[in-house]
Amino acid sequence: MKTKYKLIAIIVLLIIAIYLLKTQPKEYLKENNEEEEMNIPIDERTLTLEDGEFWISKIQPKDQLLMNSTDIEEYNKRSFQKEESLMDLREHEASADKEDILSLIQSLSKVPKEERYDSNGNLMDKDFYNHLISNMNLDSIEDRVHIQYGIAINRTMIRTFPTFETSYNKKDDYQFDRFMETAIYPWEPLILYWESRDGLWYFGRTYNYIGWIPKEDVALGDRDEIFHLTHSQDFLMVIDRQISIDDTLYDMGVRIPLIDEGDNSYRILIPKKGDKDNLFFIEKELAKSNSLHQGYLPYTKENILLQAFKFKDEEYGWGGMNNTRDCSAFIMDIHRSFGIMLPRNTIDQGKNNIGKLYDFSSMRTLGEGLEALETLPPASILYMPGHTMLYLGQHEGKHYMIHQFAGYYEETEGGLEYISVMKTAVTPVDIKASSEKTYIEMVYLAKEYIP
Repeated sequence: MKTKYKLIAIIVLLIIAIYLLKTQPKEYLKENNEEEEMNIPIDERTLTLEDGEFWISKIQPKDQLLMNSTDIEEYNKRSFQKEESLMDLREHEASADKEDILSLIQSLSKVPKEERYDSNGNLMDKDFYNHLISNMNLDSIEDRVHIQYGIAINRTMIRTFPTFETSYNKKDDYQFDRFMETAIYPWEPLILYWESRDGLWYFGRTYNYIGWIPKEDVALGDRDEIFHLTHSQDFLMVIDRQISIDDTLYDMGVRIPLIDEGDNSYRILIPKKGDKDNLFFIEKELAKSNSLHQGYLPYTKENILLQAFKFKDEEYGWGGMNNTRDCSAFIMDIHRSFGIMLPRNTIDQGKNNIGKLYDFSSMRTLGEGLEALETLPPASILYMPGHTMLYLGQHEGKHYMIHQFAGYYEETEGGLEYISVMKTAVTPVDIKASSEKTYIEMVYLAKEYIP
């Protein structure tokens, strides 16, 4: 009997020992995992590479002011003095010589050397281009032309020729209208040099571009009144990707004159066009929202990234097609939020404009390019031929950027395969171009827009 009890006792002890061996390590690991989880910042547990806040958390100090309002004003002044594509419209003479106007028009409105196709897939032939050239009305320009001043009342466009007809490199490639130069946003002041023969177009300029603008989207006004309102110190800045006011689209960076502020709303001015193309204004009350900011945003790396990620997943828009934007407008509109006035095109933003420069032109290999990124500050701008990107930083040994782009190439067994993206997206810097080189290998310059 005693032997029987001893065996039972031994079995019970073995069962207890096995139980403890199996359960205690699990409890220990669970406690350790909970302790480690408590030590992980909330942002890193909940955010991903696709979130602006993920990259902002890596920047220290994220809220340091890069330039104050006085610095930005001085920066713009120096930039306008150096870069030929920029012009302070307030300094333009009241009239222009015929030869100067002809030179401006002919510098833009050139018959392309390659074949182009219209919206119906028809080849644009000599007769087509002769019609466009005739509509520019160049033979009627007088020796001295009195210029007009206007304001864009809608989101509109600048085009290569005075026509709404689209122009494509390929019959079935409708994503890139090659006559589309850039978008113009409401409240943009304009200088207008000339009218097309059909009376539907102005040849004019914004502060950073020239071309043909639809007359229906422009109201003519008094020079002093226009510049007083567009440079007023009391204004709202659109800081969202895009908003609608009175069925008109206002993009990030649009500056709206502010009349006064209530507890829960703003009273603003909206530009309108009269029967005789004259400019007039209506007052509009807007509810306060996170889409609007009184004055410019503080120019910090945190705000640069917050503004950039508001465009994430936005459809690509060559030259402003689709009521969206392309790569250089993406960079331009972000910086308009801070009052920084950039050139329109990548080459003018990159090579030709001022800032703190990081020379990548001597980097010949992927390894050299990646090594150069090790010391590049996040929120810097990368420039390669025909494209620009916003550098985000490094994570787990890989460098990333956010950019508005059409697509990239991947290596497959059959060779390079094109991957269409057509939106603003976060990608590694080593995605490939058609040349088989990675993007970072093609970068010639990085830049911070600071003195």
